[in-house]
Amino acid sequence: MVFNSLIFLVFLAVVLTLYYPLNHRSQNLMLLAASYFFYGWWDYRFLSLLLFTSLFDYVCALKIEAENRPARRKLFLASSIFVNMGVLGIFKYYNFFAATLRSALEPMGVHLDFPTLHLILPIGLSFYTFLSMSYTIDVYRKEIPATRNALDFMLYVAYFPHLVAGPIVRASYLLPQIQRPRVIKAPEVENGIWLILIGYIKKVVIADRLGQFVDWSFAQPAAPFDNLNAWVVIYAFAFQIYGDFAGYSDIARGLAKLMGFELVVNFRAPYLVSNPAAFWRHWHISLSTWLRDYLYISLGGNRHGRWKTYRNLMLTMLLGGLWHGAGLAFVLWGLYQGLLLVVHRLWSEFRGSPAHSADPHPSGWLGWFKMFLLVAVFFHITCLGWLLFRAGGVRHGEGEWAVVRSYLRAMFRFQGTHLLLNFIIPVAMLGALGLFFQWRNWKMNEFSQWSSSKKALAVTTALALITVMGVFQGAQFIYFQF
Repeated sequence: MVFNSLIFLVFLAVVLTLYYPLNHRSQNLMLLAASYFFYGWWDYRFLSLLLFTSLFDYVCALKIEAENRPARRKLFLASSIFVNMGVLGIFKYYNFFAATLRSALEPMGVHLDFPTLHLILPIGLSFYTFLSMSYTIDVYRKEIPATRNALDFMLYVAYFPHLVAGPIVRASYLLPQIQRPRVIKAPEVENGIWLILIGYIKKVVIADRLGQFVDWSFAQPAAPFDNLNAWVVIYAFAFQIYGDFAGYSDIARGLAKLMGFELVVNFRAPYLVSNPAAFWRHWHISLSTWLRDYLYISLGGNRHGRWKTYRNLMLTMLLGGLWHGAGLAFVLWGLYQGLLLVVHRLWSEFRGSPAHSADPHPSGWLGWFKMFLLVAVFFHITCLGWLLFRAGGVRHGEGEWAVVRSYLRAMFRFQGTHLLLNFIIPVAMLGALGLFFQWRNWKMNEFSQWSSSKKALAVTTALALITVMGVFQGAQFIYFQF
């Protein structure tokens, strides 16, 4: 059941009809049942895995809080981390690491024959394991108390708007909203409906329309175009993945608002920044902050000198790449992102400015022109990374690295070529629409404050775009595979 399907709209109508008349505790029970039904729609067999993960971490957190002996507290925390990472390792990474180890040892004359696990990757596994595991870590750090109500915790993990593709909401943020009665406010319902419409535009108009072109291009045995035409394929994927994932996050936030919940903002304006540090403050914000707080800082962050800071950045982004998928392309994408952060930090230190500083607000036409150039250059640097990322989804015989080589040769083959305007123009128009939503991203959260005429015009335009330009085959969201 995906957000952009008719069956989901029927499901949502039933959920909201049942939800509003109920009292607080009955609302939680109903939402928990609805969330498990939503997840079981894909494959009911994985409900047991979701239930096991939730209950195991629920018990571990209680044990951690009740225990005063440091060694025992660490044991229960380690048990939570081991089980969560073990589930991820078995379902997502075993075959990749087994194949990698076998290939690495064969040149040395060591031949290992690992059994292959023919397992289906449970949808949203990386999201809900990270979310559940962060709860036990926060309890261990004494940042939040362990909840005594198992049903509340199960709803925190399984709440259907964020369950399969985030945002990765911290327990300190969402659990209090589950534990106290919600008040449905008309302005927030208006904002929720608008966010859902914006999310559908990003998904079915921008992402799925561009996805048809991107999928066809990457299905070819080699890059089908040269020069600028090859770059346009990567531009199309850049806006496809933005529309797909930011669209999901908007719909999730909008759905939550209809029920009196608030989820964290997951995207701001990632393609309107000029450096990698700013990019990760604007792209998949809930994951980047998770990696920062639970991995980068745990490794030492920037507290132990320059070189260890660079090491920690590289390790954090390497594991961030692996979080996205078990494949060489995702590993290389993570290393690429880590290298960008290291180079940016080196440059910032050379200039004597903080690496995490925001882009300065330009003044005058020269300042705006300089900012435009920096943003344009960094967008192309980001697109090179997206080539690696998209290659991670290639499954034909040439393999991931062959696809990357083919596109790099095509993208940097600077010879005369005919520009294929019949696909460049649509990509440019849909990309411009995506940039508009990024440029005005803060306004999208203030819909209830608009005048009645602006609201009517915006909703009419949104519905027209979805109806006329939307792709309605119920295509799954890209991040479902993670």
